Amino acid sequence: MDELLINIGFSQQELKIYKLLLEKGELSVTDISRLTSIPTSKLYAFMDTLTDKGFCRLVKDRPKIYALNSPNSAFNRVRDEYIQKEKALQKLSNELEEKFLQTKSNTTSVFRTITNPKEILEEYYRLFRMAKKIGVGFSKAPYTVNIEELENVNPSEEESINNGVEFKGIYELPKGENETNIKRLANYFKSKGEDVKMIESLPFKMLMVDFQYVLILLHGGNGLSLNMALTVDDKDFATSMYDLFQLYWEKADYI
Repeated sequence: MDELLINIGFSQQELKIYKLLLEKGELSVTDISRLTSIPTSKLYAFMDTLTDKGFCRLVKDRPKIYALNSPNSAFNRVRDEYIQKEKALQKLSNELEEKFLQTKSNTTSVFRTITNPKEILEEYYRLFRMAKKIGVGFSKAPYTVNIEELENVNPSEEESINNGVEFKGIYELPKGENETNIKRLANYFKSKGEDVKMIESLPFKMLMVDFQYVLILLHGGNGLSLNMALTVDDKDFATSMYDLFQLYWEKADYI
């Protein structure tokens, strides 16, 4: 259950809260904070998020008491959002395919969607390995990295950095997320040679290498996890993604 909830966008803290309410029923903010060890100052942000997504509801205002909504109702809403995002990605894929078919040049352009999680990870690592000069990327919540096993996170990037490739990354730090763990992740890659910054919000997960290859994963809120991605082999598109990265880089802060 934990992995499935994380895959549809739950943070570790939201997962704790949801499972607690599932077990206990109605609970006050004070009790939720005590039983999850999440400070009250941060807990309200998580409760607002879970409420906005339809997973729970405010039963009483003073003191604040929360309870779960029917999982069938809540997850039907998530399913509908998945369907809408699938349609959006298919529309994007069709538009790009149309451009691909209309553009006749010496430069090979390839647009492809991937829905298999294993294939997405393989493509992600492949781009890191094939990078020769530069790579830039957006790292967006929810993060599924095991913070205790960072040495095994991305050896492909470390190998490319050791071969002289320049990598720059922006890490999303949304309100209410575990700031310590996200900074620990960013600092790990910084220690390996990646130039890193942090920002509150990013549009999607993205990797661009050598102004030619792009991998985009559509995430966010109730967004998709590692089960839908778009790969693009196109110089113009890759350059536009680099320009977008630069806009966010200017707004982001160093750790």
